[in-house]
Amino acid sequence: MKKFIYIFFLLIATFITGCNEKNFLKEEPRDDIYAENLLGTYTGFQSMETAIKSLMREEYNRVDNLGRYGSATLPIARHAMWGCGTDNSWSNNTHSSFRFMYYPSLIKQTDLDCMMLTFEWLYKIVSASNMVINRAEMANINWEGSNAAVNTTNKETTIAKARFARAWAYRHLTFSFGDVPLSTTEINGLTYRTDWERTPVAEVRKVMEADLLYAVEKLPLRATNNTTVSGAVARHYLGELYLAMGNPTKAEEVLKPLVTGTEYSLMTSRFGSNAAQPGNAFIDVFRSPLYSGGNKEVLLAFLNTQPENAPTGSAPIYLKSTWKNYYSNDADIKKSNVAAPEVVSGVINSIKMLWLINGGKGAARSSVSLGSIRLYNYKGMGAIDDRNSNYAMVWKIYEKNSTGAIVEYLKNGKSVIDTTVSAAMVDDSKTTIQNYKWPSTRKWDYVQTVAANGDADESYNDMVYLRLADTYLLYAEALYKLKNATAVDWINKVRKRAQAVDVTTADLTTLGLDLILDERSRELLSEEERRHTLIRVSQENGGDERAVNNYFKKRVRAFNEICGRPARGMNDATIPVLFPIPQIFIDSNTGRVIAQNPGY
Repeated sequence: MKKFIYIFFLLIATFITGCNEKNFLKEEPRDDIYAENLLGTYTGFQSMETAIKSLMREEYNRVDNLGRYGSATLPIARHAMWGCGTDNSWSNNTHSSFRFMYYPSLIKQTDLDCMMLTFEWLYKIVSASNMVINRAEMANINWEGSNAAVNTTNKETTIAKARFARAWAYRHLTFSFGDVPLSTTEINGLTYRTDWERTPVAEVRKVMEADLLYAVEKLPLRATNNTTVSGAVARHYLGELYLAMGNPTKAEEVLKPLVTGTEYSLMTSRFGSNAAQPGNAFIDVFRSPLYSGGNKEVLLAFLNTQPENAPTGSAPIYLKSTWKNYYSNDADIKKSNVAAPEVVSGVINSIKMLWLINGGKGAARSSVSLGSIRLYNYKGMGAIDDRNSNYAMVWKIYEKNSTGAIVEYLKNGKSVIDTTVSAAMVDDSKTTIQNYKWPSTRKWDYVQTVAANGDADESYNDMVYLRLADTYLLYAEALYKLKNATAVDWINKVRKRAQAVDVTTADLTTLGLDLILDERSRELLSEEERRHTLIRVSQENGGDERAVNNYFKKRVRAFNEICGRPARGMNDATIPVLFPIPQIFIDSNTGRVIAQNPGY
């Protein structure tokens, strides 16, 4: 995979531009990848586009960066920073960086590696995007088109994708940290600063709006493949932005062409590489996420490949190990597969066999809450809803028996998967949970192609990033806020695919926005940056996300049997929900004092 090469090029380009002396050594090193050389042609800009896309893709890679800032190398995806520790999930691990995900009041630290690295990573994307946006406007760029119109298209497409990436990064930054420094110019030797100030979120969002509007205008609604940013992806995030800005009218307007058009649709019939296997259309979406596999639902996917198939290497994904339970650490489950012929003969051990026939190894960094599981039973649909089935959730553990047959592994005739809340889980003086019998999502299953790697944390499958089902629910939210009765129709499109019964206008009137948040959890569990969503709706109309009766803390108390316990902070208005501005940034910004977020 070319990812590492392009990131190297990106870093070189970023740092070399810091030296701006025109006559430095009076050399023109045209064989090296300096920004001045790389960004002189359309091909060079495409290389930068690949590098920025690779950086964005790091959301699904590990947040600890293999030891940056002295962090222990625990493989948890960056995405878990925003997906775990909410109403529908808690951390099943006690590492210091994860504790706030099961004990929310422990967020009150300003030097957690995971938060510093997240802040730093997102500003790398901002900085790289600014470089592209700035340099694409320079004269004498060879846009490599056959005529002036093609040159203009190449230029505008390049700028649109960079502006999208900048808005995408600021989406994460504002939902995570609140007011953050706004940077829209390339940083070089003349513009380097140590006097940054925190720009109000409302001002940052104006820049995001302009960036996303440009991307919507200049990018096709459907690209040639869904591993690149399209107008559809830009529309989705612009619609979400308008909801965050308190403008459901604009949200409805920008989302309508996407949800009512014919370019995309929910996948309601079996398809793709998994179609011949037992399953359902919902899980097929994750097994075959690319256009080339027949998928018309996934708006954006991340392409990957197994290392042995990529001569320049590959980039592992950690969603599987983050969201799947560590079943091999359970005393009962680890007894499975001992009679498998390959285990008896010594070809492979029983633990690797366990993972090879159960969808790949999990590391139990994030676990679903009991409340999120209960939500599937809305209107008695718990055993019917495809999103809660054996194909989408781990409700059974399988083993290979002495004859080589794959059968369910049972204890006393019952499934070993158990939702009994253990004493450690509800003991507020404990620092250990680690319940390894817990059910978990199968969306990210990946079985290593080499048996010897059966217990590896990494996965190399093509990954769903954004789906039309998410857009439908955003659109339903906009319609609900506009008091449009058709909001339930869009919720029901999602429910019908899951084989769940319809909700009614009366249901939506009674439950309000909570019903939409419930459906988002049922459909998007482990996909959605759930923390972002709950912060967004808590801040509506000037609301304080820390308020005990806003959606974030109210729903954590109602649905999370771990994070929502009374002693753990979700009934205390002083406990922060936003992340802290990293202390290392505050200390290094010597030209201006940066205020910390409340509660730290």
